[in-house]
Amino acid sequence: MLSVIALVGCTVPVQVTVLPAEDTGPTPDLLPDTEELDGPGDCTLTDDLDGVWFWEGDTVAFRLGCEEAGAEVALSMPSSPPASSFSDGVFEWETGPSDGGRHDLVFSVQRPGAAPSTYGVTVWVADNPELAGAQPVVATEYTEEWGLPVFHLSAPEGLGGTYQPGTVTVDGTTLEASVKIRGASSANYPKKSYMLEFEEDELAVPGWDKTRDHLILLSTFDDNSYVRQKLVYDLWAGIAAHWDADRLVPRTGFAVVYLNGVYHGLYVMLDRIDNEFLRHMGLEDTGDLFKAVNHDANFYLTASNGSEKSRLSAGYEKKEGDPEDDFSSLEDLVAFTGSASAEEIVSGMDDWLDRGEFMDWLLLVHYTLSEDSAGKNSYLYLDPERGVFRYAPWDFNHAWGQNWYTQRTSVDRINSFSGSNRVFWALHEADSDALWARFAELRDNGPLALDALTSMVDGYYAEILPSAERDWDHWRSEYRSYGGWASSRDASGNWTEFPEEQDYLYTWLEQRAALYSEF
Repeated sequence: MLSVIALVGCTVPVQVTVLPAEDTGPTPDLLPDTEELDGPGDCTLTDDLDGVWFWEGDTVAFRLGCEEAGAEVALSMPSSPPASSFSDGVFEWETGPSDGGRHDLVFSVQRPGAAPSTYGVTVWVADNPELAGAQPVVATEYTEEWGLPVFHLSAPEGLGGTYQPGTVTVDGTTLEASVKIRGASSANYPKKSYMLEFEEDELAVPGWDKTRDHLILLSTFDDNSYVRQKLVYDLWAGIAAHWDADRLVPRTGFAVVYLNGVYHGLYVMLDRIDNEFLRHMGLEDTGDLFKAVNHDANFYLTASNGSEKSRLSAGYEKKEGDPEDDFSSLEDLVAFTGSASAEEIVSGMDDWLDRGEFMDWLLLVHYTLSEDSAGKNSYLYLDPERGVFRYAPWDFNHAWGQNWYTQRTSVDRINSFSGSNRVFWALHEADSDALWARFAELRDNGPLALDALTSMVDGYYAEILPSAERDWDHWRSEYRSYGGWASSRDASGNWTEFPEEQDYLYTWLEQRAALYSEF
């Protein structure tokens, strides 16, 4: 694998990772103590760099030069890795079994009549357990894999749904933690999700602004596009930003997980919705917080099977707020939404809930076809300051053209969700003009525009492509043999592979946009 950079002239930033048009990858931050190459000269930046992603055992090679009379470029020590060389403007490094991680290579540039400058090039070398002489990763040193943060989990064998003592090492820091398998049906996946709890010291998540006492590492085993869940959460954040509205927005990010020293795959980092999350959102943590855990959480007086509810809070668990067994605030809400007419719900809505949030919740699940998250798989928070219920989104493996057991869903399917959520029914019946005007604005000028959505997906794959390919290679056979996915094949009866799933997602987005172009 050959990677080449050529610098011609001199007014360019020193910290540039240059990629060809057909390649992808993150641009690192400015390296410490590097400067800009500036001053007189005919400056043109060209490259034929193949990429910055490598495996242990690959050869990293590129050319670096400043075409100005008398300019000299040298590899700065001690940044030079072992077994590397720099001669006649060509850097070459045969990586070995202990070279996994991020490598910031620093070069000095001496130009006539100017102080020495420095130029940084960052490459990532992934741990390669198949390489002869392979070495176990060192958790405190192997902090990034192909630009993504690495979570090193140490947990007991036979880990289940109850917290067990373990450790988590991130960004070179090891913390005592409690670890458990997260989820209901997903707890049976070969590649499981994990809940991390920190008590003594909170976790600093790379790239996030606050430490936290809980974090979810979400499995992608039910989504071989790898991006569906993050795309919905980021869409919700984009909708909030479009309206310049404060919303409960769970934060997400991609990460690589090693479990007990062994590669375990690509994951999505996700906030847990709890009192700490509320504080991070700038809200009071004393308000009632309810989680909708089944489809009885529908704002009707009847359960999802049509029978009368034994209690109006059916379908919900209380997660925060005192007393723990007091559901009266939620039951008062359901008594109103379940008994009032559509017109009465719409006219009295502002006394009970955030109208804009509930409209956007409906539009979110409607457009993304998230058919498991219109009542169930949501959070309701009673804001003590405003006295109204707020919405937080949750759980979107059933979205963007697949259901929760990975079967394809038709791009032409339209679901009003009126039967799943009586507030949604009222909005359709008595406030449809405002609802669809809101949709049109988001579609034409906001995050529901096709170019906005595809741009987000492009960004994800620029960040995770090699990690997703590695994960798919690692978990492909388990995916195909997992009984729950027995029907997860394309129209020709073939298993859907990761690259095909990428294409399918892009196609689904394009066709969905066409369907809603005049909606």
